[in-house]
Amino acid sequence: MTTVETSRRIRVDAPDAPTAFALEQRLAHLHPAAVGRGTDWCVELEDFDDRLDEITATVEHWLREIGIRSTQMHIDRDVTTVVADPAEQGSLGSGYDDTGVLEHEP
Repeated sequence: MTTVETSRRIRVDAPDAPTAFALEQRLAHLHPAAVGRGTDWCVELEDFDDRLDEITATVEHWLREIGIRSTQMHIDRDVTTVVADPAEQGSLGSGYDDTGVLEHEP
């Protein structure tokens, strides 16, 4: 019996070099490479272990962190748009509001 190793080539478009390197660092365990072609930047990697959901979630988090709404992710010959929903703001806890200090605080 012969086993066939399948993988997917993934490329994520980045707006500039610093953000490409930031995504490369987030995906470091998958051995990506930030690549610049002229003024265009991207992060390239090969998905050997069917980790597309993990990669997509990482890209969404990265987008929220850099303040960009969406980017293109190229998976083999397909192109998809990854959209980051705005980060939800957690509540500060009981008794806090946006207007002032609590009574027991100085």
